[in-house]
Amino acid sequence: MKNIDDIPDGPLSDDPEENLRMENELLRLKLKAELGAESYSVSDLNPEIENEFLKNVMAFEHNWAKAKPGKVYDLLGKPAFKLASDLNDEEIEKELEKINELLAEKNVEVYFGDDEEYDSRTQYQFITEELFDHETTFMPMPGMTTCFDYEEFHPNHKKDIERQALKFLSAWLKQDIEACGWELAHHAILPDRKMLSKAEVVKQIETIFAAYTAFTDEKHEIFDIGFDLEAGMGHAEGGIRYRAVLENGESVMIGGAFKLYFSLEFDYWSIVYMVLPGFKYS
Repeated sequence: MKNIDDIPDGPLSDDPEENLRMENELLRLKLKAELGAESYSVSDLNPEIENEFLKNVMAFEHNWAKAKPGKVYDLLGKPAFKLASDLNDEEIEKELEKINELLAEKNVEVYFGDDEEYDSRTQYQFITEELFDHETTFMPMPGMTTCFDYEEFHPNHKKDIERQALKFLSAWLKQDIEACGWELAHHAILPDRKMLSKAEVVKQIETIFAAYTAFTDEKHEIFDIGFDLEAGMGHAEGGIRYRAVLENGESVMIGGAFKLYFSLEFDYWSIVYMVLPGFKYS
């Protein structure tokens, strides 16, 4: 089988830009012929940028096709490291810094979230005692970063539900119907067991948004979050208030308790029913 090196070295055309476009077309054909990849053509993209992109895709696809499962520790070159149990807190900080420098050199990133919830010892133990032993098919490549998310190994369901609830409330207050839809389950299940499709719920939300020009003076807070993994259900409840502005400039204050009910679908928490001031299923 031919590879990327088989592209002619000489120019395909006297016009440099046309030459690049022709080479890009050859690269797209090779991707499809050799690897079954669909066309990567991007309209209005600078030919030089597209050329670099296509070559990177070709290199990635070839490496991926040849990749064999291996432990992260082996793929990183079997680096020397100290056991967390042998280190005090000050030493942990230094060793974690060394490990992170090594990962950066190998284009690997471990994501622990945005709120510093996981201390240095937890991070170091995860990397050296779990991630190093994890089997993967990733192939370190220049210019490409491989990411591992701590919470994919240790899901934080309470945090996930809180994050989804806050995203939905923020979208509601901005009257962003598209963002609201992202957090909804494929079906809403009402107390009388009636089911509504996501499209039907979105339509009802659109009707409410159309009645007001804006929601202002908002305030909301989550008081409680709970979940039952066996049942695949969770909730977030709290209080919310906001001023709904009418087209004539008048406004009405809306507020009270809210409760968002979630279902766990494919490891993703989605809103399956809601009690929310200013909204009522119809």
